[in-house]
Amino acid sequence: MTDQASPALWRFIQDDDPDAFTLIVETANGQYVRRIRPALPLPSGVEHGPGAEVAAHTAAATWGLPDFVFQSAYASKGSGRRELGDRLLLAGGRGAVIQVKARTIQPKDADSEVAWIQKVATKAVRQAKGTVRQLRMLPADMANGRDRTLSVDGNAYEWIGVFLLDHEQVPEGTICSLEPIGIPTIALTRRDWDFLFDQLRSTTAVLDYLFRAAVEPPVALG
Repeated sequence: MTDQASPALWRFIQDDDPDAFTLIVETANGQYVRRIRPALPLPSGVEHGPGAEVAAHTAAATWGLPDFVFQSAYASKGSGRRELGDRLLLAGGRGAVIQVKARTIQPKDADSEVAWIQKVATKAVRQAKGTVRQLRMLPADMANGRDRTLSVDGNAYEWIGVFLLDHEQVPEGTICSLEPIGIPTIALTRRDWDFLFDQLRSTTAVLDYLFRAAVEPPVALG
């Protein structure tokens, strides 16, 4: 077993399985230990990119509640249409625009992968900004995980933009620099996303965590 990091309050342990980690948090009541499993497998028969979006939706709907996870919708923009996020989380007075980006080709060298991740992260938060702006200008009808259609008025929510990365080999130490867009933003891997929902089992709790973590200095992905 290899100690990956040893901060004062927490550390990661990696065993012989390269896809499995154990998170150990030191508390006043002893050690808090949780196993971090790989992200949920992608659905069969679906292309990688859309499949990653479906898998992110499945994790939130399974461990949270499908009532709070909304599929993307479209709004008119000139002669075309704008997609309103890959997925949205809505609970109470808070909302998250989820932009999923998947590496669909074989990863290249570390420098190339970091540059690609930064490029798609920038694109993701700009898309999140556009979604929030559009929903504040004009409410949209969106379907949740129970296929119930609700009118979503962007002015009724406090928003966060979430860049969700599906990548098999994120270079160690990769930190995303997310440009300011007027709302909080945060970057995380799909495995982190699954872990949050698996542990917290509450969409409201996950949203609260994302908002808290977004104001902290960014840490390396994964």
